[in-house]
Amino acid sequence: MSYGRCPSKKETYYGFKLHLLITLDGYITDFCLTSADIDDRAELWDLVESYHSIIILGDKDYIDNHLASELKAEKGVTLLPLKRNNSKSQYPKQLRRIIFKLRRRIETTGSQLSCQLNIQRVLARPVWGLITRIKTKLLGHGLCHYVNKVFNNESKVSQIKGLIFG
Repeated sequence: MSYGRCPSKKETYYGFKLHLLITLDGYITDFCLTSADIDDRAELWDLVESYHSIIILGDKDYIDNHLASELKAEKGVTLLPLKRNNSKSQYPKQLRRIIFKLRRRIETTGSQLSCQLNIQRVLARPVWGLITRIKTKLLGHGLCHYVNKVFNNESKVSQIKGLIFG
Protein backbone atom coordinates (compact mmCIF):
# COMPACT_ATOMS: atom_id res chain seq x y z
CA MET A 1 0.00 0.00 0.00
CA SER A 2 1.08 3.55 -0.63
CA TYR A 3 -0.15 7.08 -1.18
CA GLY A 4 -1.80 8.02 -4.43
CA ARG A 5 -3.28 11.18 -5.88
CA CYS A 6 -6.68 11.64 -7.48
CA PRO A 7 -6.45 14.80 -9.62
CA SER A 8 -10.18 14.98 -10.39
CA LYS A 9 -11.11 14.98 -6.68
CA LYS A 10 -7.95 16.87 -5.69
CA GLU A 11 -7.31 14.31 -2.95
CA THR A 12 -4.43 12.24 -1.69
CA TYR A 13 -5.35 8.78 -0.45
CA TYR A 14 -3.66 5.73 1.05
CA GLY A 15 -4.36 2.29 -0.32
CA PHE A 16 -4.95 0.63 -3.67
CA LYS A 17 -6.33 1.45 -7.11
CA LEU A 18 -8.75 -0.74 -9.03
CA HIS A 19 -8.31 -0.67 -12.81
CA LEU A 20 -11.30 -1.96 -14.79
CA LEU A 21 -12.06 -2.99 -18.35
CA ILE A 22 -15.76 -2.39 -18.94
CA THR A 23 -17.89 -3.11 -22.01
CA LEU A 24 -20.04 -0.36 -23.49
CA ASP A 25 -23.13 -1.72 -21.73
CA GLY A 26 -21.37 -1.62 -18.34
CA TYR A 27 -20.31 -5.26 -17.88
CA ILE A 28 -16.91 -5.62 -16.19
CA THR A 29 -14.68 -7.96 -18.20
CA ASP A 30 -11.35 -7.65 -16.42
CA PHE A 31 -9.62 -5.87 -13.55
CA CYS A 32 -6.24 -5.27 -11.91
CA LEU A 33 -5.50 -4.10 -8.39
CA THR A 34 -2.38 -2.00 -7.84
CA SER A 35 -0.78 0.11 -5.18
CA ALA A 36 -2.11 3.68 -5.21
CA ASP A 37 1.16 5.15 -6.51
CA ILE A 38 1.24 3.07 -9.73
CA ASP A 39 0.60 5.04 -12.93
CA ASP A 40 -2.59 4.03 -14.73
CA ARG A 41 -0.78 3.89 -18.08
CA ALA A 42 1.69 1.29 -16.78
CA GLU A 43 -1.13 -0.98 -15.65
CA LEU A 44 -2.90 -0.76 -18.99
CA TRP A 45 -0.48 -3.30 -20.47
CA ASP A 46 -1.56 -5.92 -17.89
CA LEU A 47 -5.24 -5.19 -18.56
CA VAL A 48 -5.00 -5.68 -22.33
CA GLU A 49 -2.64 -8.66 -22.18
CA SER A 50 -5.25 -11.16 -23.39
CA TYR A 51 -7.07 -8.79 -25.77
CA HIS A 52 -6.40 -7.93 -29.40
CA SER A 53 -7.97 -5.41 -31.77
CA ILE A 54 -10.17 -3.62 -29.23
CA ILE A 55 -10.91 0.05 -28.69
CA ILE A 56 -10.31 1.48 -25.22
CA LEU A 57 -11.95 4.71 -24.11
CA GLY A 58 -9.73 6.00 -21.35
CA ASP A 59 -9.98 8.99 -19.10
CA LYS A 60 -7.48 11.86 -19.10
CA ASP A 61 -4.91 9.77 -17.19
CA TYR A 62 -4.27 7.79 -20.38
CA ILE A 63 -3.15 10.71 -22.55
CA ASP A 64 0.16 9.55 -24.01
CA ASN A 65 0.80 9.47 -27.76
CA HIS A 66 3.73 7.11 -27.34
CA LEU A 67 1.59 4.64 -25.35
CA ALA A 68 -1.22 4.79 -27.92
CA SER A 69 1.13 4.07 -30.81
CA GLU A 70 2.83 1.19 -28.93
CA LEU A 71 -0.53 -0.39 -28.07
CA LYS A 72 -1.64 -0.12 -31.69
CA ALA A 73 1.58 -1.60 -33.05
CA GLU A 74 2.00 -4.46 -30.58
CA LYS A 75 -1.58 -5.45 -29.70
CA GLY A 76 -3.81 -3.80 -32.30
CA VAL A 77 -5.47 -1.92 -29.43
CA THR A 78 -6.80 1.56 -30.21
CA LEU A 79 -6.59 3.90 -27.23
CA LEU A 80 -8.93 6.93 -27.27
CA PRO A 81 -8.37 8.92 -24.08
CA LEU A 82 -10.41 11.98 -23.21
CA LYS A 83 -8.54 15.09 -24.26
CA ARG A 84 -7.93 17.98 -21.92
CA ASN A 85 -9.74 21.22 -22.75
CA ASN A 86 -6.45 23.00 -23.48
CA SER A 87 -5.13 20.20 -25.73
CA LYS A 88 -3.75 21.40 -29.08
CA SER A 89 -5.12 18.40 -30.98
CA GLN A 90 -8.80 17.75 -30.30
CA TYR A 91 -11.04 15.03 -31.68
CA PRO A 92 -13.75 16.11 -34.14
CA LYS A 93 -16.89 17.36 -32.39
CA GLN A 94 -19.00 14.29 -33.36
CA LEU A 95 -16.37 11.88 -32.00
CA ARG A 96 -16.09 13.89 -28.76
CA ARG A 97 -19.85 13.61 -28.26
CA ILE A 98 -19.77 9.85 -28.83
CA ILE A 99 -16.84 9.39 -26.43
CA PHE A 100 -18.55 11.48 -23.71
CA LYS A 101 -21.77 9.48 -24.10
CA LEU A 102 -19.95 6.14 -23.91
CA ARG A 103 -17.76 7.29 -20.99
CA ARG A 104 -20.92 8.16 -19.07
CA ARG A 105 -21.82 4.44 -19.05
CA ILE A 106 -18.33 3.58 -17.78
CA GLU A 107 -18.50 6.24 -15.06
CA THR A 108 -21.93 4.94 -14.04
CA THR A 109 -20.46 1.47 -13.52
CA GLY A 110 -17.78 2.95 -11.26
CA SER A 111 -20.43 4.87 -9.37
CA GLN A 112 -22.52 1.72 -8.90
CA LEU A 113 -19.52 -0.11 -7.49
CA SER A 114 -18.81 2.77 -5.10
CA CYS A 115 -22.29 3.79 -4.00
CA GLN A 116 -24.35 0.60 -4.18
CA LEU A 117 -21.73 -2.09 -3.61
CA ASN A 118 -19.43 0.04 -1.41
CA ILE A 119 -16.32 -1.31 -3.15
CA GLN A 120 -14.02 1.44 -1.85
CA ARG A 121 -14.48 0.14 1.69
CA VAL A 122 -13.84 -3.59 1.97
CA LEU A 123 -12.26 -3.73 5.46
CA ALA A 124 -10.01 -6.71 4.76
CA ARG A 125 -6.69 -7.15 6.51
CA PRO A 126 -4.72 -9.59 4.35
CA VAL A 127 -4.34 -8.85 0.64
CA TRP A 128 -6.01 -12.15 -0.31
CA GLY A 129 -9.05 -11.06 1.74
CA LEU A 130 -9.13 -7.73 -0.08
CA ILE A 131 -8.93 -9.42 -3.48
CA THR A 132 -11.61 -11.95 -2.50
CA ARG A 133 -14.02 -9.21 -1.39
CA ILE A 134 -13.39 -7.16 -4.52
CA LYS A 135 -13.98 -10.23 -6.71
CA THR A 136 -17.21 -10.91 -4.81
CA LYS A 137 -18.46 -7.37 -5.38
CA LEU A 138 -17.53 -7.51 -9.07
CA LEU A 139 -19.30 -10.86 -9.33
CA GLY A 140 -22.39 -9.34 -7.72
CA HIS A 141 -22.34 -6.53 -10.26
CA GLY A 142 -22.03 -9.02 -13.13
CA LEU A 143 -24.80 -11.16 -11.66
CA CYS A 144 -27.14 -8.15 -11.68
CA HIS A 145 -26.42 -7.70 -15.39
CA TYR A 146 -27.16 -11.37 -16.00
CA VAL A 147 -30.43 -11.31 -14.03
CA ASN A 148 -31.62 -8.29 -16.01
CA LYS A 149 -30.84 -10.09 -19.28
CA VAL A 150 -32.61 -13.28 -18.15
CA PHE A 151 -35.74 -11.33 -17.23
CA ASN A 152 -35.68 -9.57 -20.61
CA ASN A 153 -34.87 -6.20 -19.11
CA GLU A 154 -32.51 -5.35 -22.01
CA SER A 155 -33.29 -1.66 -21.69
CA LYS A 156 -32.46 -1.84 -17.97
CA VAL A 157 -29.52 -4.25 -18.15
CA SER A 158 -27.23 -1.88 -16.27
CA GLN A 159 -29.74 -0.76 -13.65
CA ILE A 160 -28.66 -2.80 -10.64
CA LYS A 161 -30.10 -0.64 -7.89
CA GLY A 162 -33.59 -2.14 -8.23
CA LEU A 163 -32.20 -5.66 -8.00
CA ILE A 164 -30.12 -4.92 -4.93
CA PHE A 165 -32.44 -2.63 -3.01
CA GLY A 166 -35.81 -3.26 -4.69
